[in-house]
Amino acid sequence: TGARRTKASSGCPMLKKHRLQKEFRNEVSQQGPLDIEDLANLGRTMGTCPYYGSRSMVRKVDLVVLPYQSLLSKSSREALGLNLKSNIVIIDEAHNLADSLINMYDSKITLSQVCLSFPSLPWLKFY
Repeated sequence: TGARRTKASSGCPMLKKHRLQKEFRNEVSQQGPLDIEDLANLGRTMGTCPYYGSRSMVRKVDLVVLPYQSLLSKSSREALGLNLKSNIVIIDEAHNLADSLINMYDSKITLSQVCLSFPSLPWLKFY
């Protein structure tokens, strides 16, 4: 019996001021491209959440700058509403891309875990 609360609206008290979020988006649209510090200062000055304010604009902008992890993770792209189809992706500092991929998707397993996973392999019993 009440409106279902989203994770965003229940987690950020500044989001409850919908009018301020709209004013924030209008101000950002008028100012043009802003870096993260400018967005944070504008949100602080207006008393609203710059993260969710700018995040809600992703579908309408011509340029989105984001970390590798947000670009390379399908769930992150979906959460942001970012569709790469028919878009151009420019990777700055691409020499760091391999390390970012490794950090995102690597995992470590111990020899004990391997032995437990394959108990029928006799040569593993010697380790």
